[in-house]
Amino acid sequence: MTISIDAVIDAPLPDTWAMISDFANLKRWHPLVQRCETQGEGEGAIRTVYFADSWAAERLDRLDHDRHVLHYAIIDSDKPSSIGLKGAIALLADGEGRTALNWTSGVDPAREDAAAFDAYLEQYYPSRIDHLRDALTSSQI
Repeated sequence: MTISIDAVIDAPLPDTWAMISDFANLKRWHPLVQRCETQGEGEGAIRTVYFADSWAAERLDRLDHDRHVLHYAIIDSDKPSSIGLKGAIALLADGEGRTALNWTSGVDPAREDAAAFDAYLEQYYPSRIDHLRDALTSSQI
């Protein structure tokens, strides 16, 4: 993994983890997802995420409820450049009612397009984190 994004979420760790760890329900906090189909449960589950113009199959590689860590990998996609991406989201309590989030991700750094892909991810993930914030805020209303 080659990039790392840190953020603070104004929601308690249990609420944030409940949303992140619900692998089959990415649409709950990612508004660009049109549908999400999941095969299996827990580690090894595969979700196929459909957007307006693309799709990707992601495998859940690690789901640690005690440490609040989720690892995933894109194993298939209609955008071949995204295949092989690995990501991890880790959460920690950050005071009363706040959660520190760290999202690391990337492709094999030896790939020709790794630097360009990392630059894209650095722009992409902050907006996804904002969507997570919005979803958590609206679920607390």
